[in-house]
Amino acid sequence: MKYLMNAFKSVAQQATQSRAATRHGIVTSYDPKTYAVKVQLQPEGVLTGWIPLKSAWVGNGWGLFCPPSIGDAIEIDFQEDDGGNGCAGWRFYNAVERPLPCPSGEFWLVHRKGAQLKFRNDGTVELRATQDLNIQANSDVHLDVSGTLQSRASQWNHKGPVSIDGALHVTQAITGQGGMTVSGGSGAEVEGSLRVRNGDVIADGISLKGHTHGGVEPGGGQTGAPQ
Repeated sequence: MKYLMNAFKSVAQQATQSRAATRHGIVTSYDPKTYAVKVQLQPEGVLTGWIPLKSAWVGNGWGLFCPPSIGDAIEIDFQEDDGGNGCAGWRFYNAVERPLPCPSGEFWLVHRKGAQLKFRNDGTVELRATQDLNIQANSDVHLDVSGTLQSRASQWNHKGPVSIDGALHVTQAITGQGGMTVSGGSGAEVEGSLRVRNGDVIADGISLKGHTHGGVEPGGGQTGAPQ
């Protein structure tokens, strides 16, 4: 009986040795056109063929793309324990590729060049680009801010008309080349000097530089209104 049990055990071991379960390996190649990798299985050092990468969101020409770097430690799953039918998924931090101290409950996306998107536990969201930040919308862009919207730049260039529904406060000089028009019946006030160079000031069709006065009288008399 003992001999028979040992025989069954030997057969079972031989059967399981041919099966492939979840394995770990090192990424050696990546093909961006097929979103697939080649992996060196550990600890044997056996090199696989092209294995598809998993993704949480896929479609025809769209989805979530997060390809590995050469040398990443990666997990390989085999369908129905078939060693010839695998797919690669999660990667692992290790003694060489060290993790950032991300607090529990937060979500960080950090690129090796320093660009990052962080969802903090206090509800704030941080977005940082170490180079250009490009945003393109084929329709409208809406910003709804309950508090104060602050911006700072060495130069702010805008192309197109601007409409402001509210007061505009400017602490430094306003310069322009296309003229200025104020309408709506509210008028305008200037506290300080108003200088006009190479031009004129016209009020209700009367020129400041070219107007005339009627009813001129000698002595201390008063002239008429400007015309």
